[in-house]
Amino acid sequence: MIARDFKINSYLVDKLNSNEIIDSEQLKNQFISLYNYNNELTASLRYAEIIQKGALPKDRHFKRLFEDYFVMYVPQSFVSGDFYWIGEVDDKVLFAVGDCTGHGVPGAMLTMLGQSFLNHIILGKGYTDTSKILVEFDKKFIETFRKEHTDKYSNDWIDIALCCYDKIKGTLMFSSAKRKIMIMNNENMLMYKGSNYPIGGWQMEAKRTFDAVTIKADAGDMVFLGSDGFQDQVGGDFSKKYGSKQLHNLLAEISYLPCEKQLMILKRTFLQWKRDEHQLDDVCLMGVRI
Repeated sequence: MIARDFKINSYLVDKLNSNEIIDSEQLKNQFISLYNYNNELTASLRYAEIIQKGALPKDRHFKRLFEDYFVMYVPQSFVSGDFYWIGEVDDKVLFAVGDCTGHGVPGAMLTMLGQSFLNHIILGKGYTDTSKILVEFDKKFIETFRKEHTDKYSNDWIDIALCCYDKIKGTLMFSSAKRKIMIMNNENMLMYKGSNYPIGGWQMEAKRTFDAVTIKADAGDMVFLGSDGFQDQVGGDFSKKYGSKQLHNLLAEISYLPCEKQLMILKRTFLQWKRDEHQLDDVCLMGVRI
């Protein structure tokens, strides 16, 4: 965002150097200094982008656990406030999509924190109950942002959808903080809503819980989860939001296709809808076939 706002093209800098536009040496030097600062900042953000993507799960991690899957991951600018996660404990596969406060650098830093918490709670401590995982996640997040020696908290938060697929029982356990999941079972669209408060944030309760629902998962079922970036994108003929209903209908229509083709359709649809509008938020959608 900052880099884009302050970008000065090389043509202008050449003009500044030749004094054809600005006679003031001091003002010229200020512009050149800003141009150099912009280049340094952009390079820093691009490197941060590489680091953040490096921390996300790789294709090999998904392929080891699911035969068919996709992840649509489109940061708004360089780094993202959305993240996705996948891991395995015994015969249970856990996967999640998180949406952190804001986007850009602050959001990206929260994604790294969120992934580290999931690694610790699930892979480190062996938790597989999605409700208990989010309770622990919430506690650790709040402890991180509680101001020392006070009862005040920052207003940072994370919305997250978390699933645990039990390969032996053939069941899917789901819990979330302000996110939904959608399951396509044959031709039936099933929607499941989680708890109506986020991880962290100022909405404090004495004992905050995250309900869990256990669903029968049949072979071939498609499970979709994601952030709100796609549905909130403004575009189309009347510059309106894409909308959750339209997104859910699209996912239902393409769910029978191989996930690679589903991803192609989603990317094309997003670009066609957005047109020349600015991307408003980070986008992250995950689909896995049981």
